[in-house]
Amino acid sequence: MMKLGIDWIDSILPEGFSPNTSTLVSGPGGSGKPLIGYMFVSGWLENGGKVVFILTSTTREYLESTMKILGTNIDDYTGKIFFVELDPTIDGIKEERAYHIRGNFIKPEVWDESLSAANNYLGSTESELGTMVSGAALNLLFFSKTYGKNICTKIKETLKDDKERTYFFTVNSDAFRDMVEELEKNVDNLMFSRMGEGMKLYLKITRMRRVPFIEKEVEVPLSKDILESIKREAEKGKKNLIPAIKKI
Repeated sequence: MMKLGIDWIDSILPEGFSPNTSTLVSGPGGSGKPLIGYMFVSGWLENGGKVVFILTSTTREYLESTMKILGTNIDDYTGKIFFVELDPTIDGIKEERAYHIRGNFIKPEVWDESLSAANNYLGSTESELGTMVSGAALNLLFFSKTYGKNICTKIKETLKDDKERTYFFTVNSDAFRDMVEELEKNVDNLMFSRMGEGMKLYLKITRMRRVPFIEKEVEVPLSKDILESIKREAEKGKKNLIPAIKKI
């Protein structure tokens, strides 16, 4: 177990967060879920961990600027971060840089290939914590008529069975509710988020593996500006991506 060193997280995980487990944050659209993931990632990096960012509905540039607002400069972690950016217009994967690929990971085999590429890049960097895989808005992939159910199964199996990495995923509970429930049932750690009045973000833990937790809803200390920013980015991503994914 490890303490992330972020006060509001440590207050609900008093003995720390358990590596090599899977975590899912589920909540309505526009409830700031990716930001919760980014904050856990920040603590992970600060404690010496490595990170794979699965970028479904946002760009690497937006992620980097948002992480900087949250107090984490991606440039400080060269060799410890790998980016996998969704591109539904290609068949497999395409390398942008040594630490950044684009991939059509709507297809289960490309999902596996993308994680393998990340592992190859990060494998030479030592870390006692190992690798956290962070992904947001993953149920956008379920809009694919051909691969939607298969990629849901692949993500479910990843969360349930892969204990060599740590996973922190977020999903929108408004769409594909039956598939989201399957993920919720098979994940080690389950959390729910919501947006309250006045653009206030709340999180509640309902299940944790191997660690005690405080089962109460807490406010996530984020400004209205950053919450509105992530909401705009999510809406832009959905508008551009969903039509393309539906064609696959």
